[in-house]
Amino acid sequence: MATQWTPTSAGSAGSTPEPGWEEQGFLVGGPGRAAEVAVVSLVEAGAVRISRAGLVSAVGRPGHGGSPVQARVLRSLPGSLGDVIAATAKSAEAQSLRPHLVDRGLVTPPVRRQVARRTRQLLIAAAVGAVIATIVLELPFPVALGAVFGGVVLTLVLGRVGRPLTPAGRRAVQRLKAVAVSPNRVALVACYGLLGKVERHHVWEVLGMSPAAAATLRRRSRGSASDGGGGASCGGGCGSCSSSSCGSGSSSGSDSGGSSCGGGGCGGGGGGD
Repeated sequence: MATQWTPTSAGSAGSTPEPGWEEQGFLVGGPGRAAEVAVVSLVEAGAVRISRAGLVSAVGRPGHGGSPVQARVLRSLPGSLGDVIAATAKSAEAQSLRPHLVDRGLVTPPVRRQVARRTRQLLIAAAVGAVIATIVLELPFPVALGAVFGGVVLTLVLGRVGRPLTPAGRRAVQRLKAVAVSPNRVALVACYGLLGKVERHHVWEVLGMSPAAAATLRRRSRGSASDGGGGASCGGGCGSCSSSSCGSGSSSGSDSGGSSCGGGGCGGGGGGD
């Protein structure tokens, strides 16, 4: 397990596949995950540091991020790690990833999901009505059986149509899982989130982040987010969060030392729950 977070070179992180890291993070965990990816990417690039107390600050004068989401992160600095991620997740820059991924055929359009959901509800109601009518009106049993069978089949079909991610989006998440290993820290965050776990360790521990910094994060429930993201999980931990930041205080710590993550790295990342 890593005990110090020092930026890796672009080459060691591997070439960025399509879709990009922030987009892949959005596919798994929505705008909050994309915000986490943007912060970690900036740390890896040496543009941002995170203190042991969880304060995120720019190294030197804030510049322009390599992506709109990164630029939004830089405009939020300085600030607590949890606050920066939450503010970035709610920003127009992070939210705009959803229509972009819809256009790319990776996320199911919200309207299609709503139609599928409502149609499923109607089919279930119709199947129940057919059973009741069979009992009350003494209709032939095959009528109710056929209605229930047909309703179940159509409901299953509509369930697949109404998934948050398209088949292409789910394949992209599976590819992300394959590269989400310790040397590729950005991919780890995109796949599992900072509060996710890899081999019994939280991702923030693997990155060498202090417990106090991790304690500023806010965990959100699966159903707390809107359409997009969460349709496929990389695996345990925060990989199954719906479409929000996997942050809210599941970890605790009192280490408030002054050394920071970023250009010089930070020590003492171990600990946790």
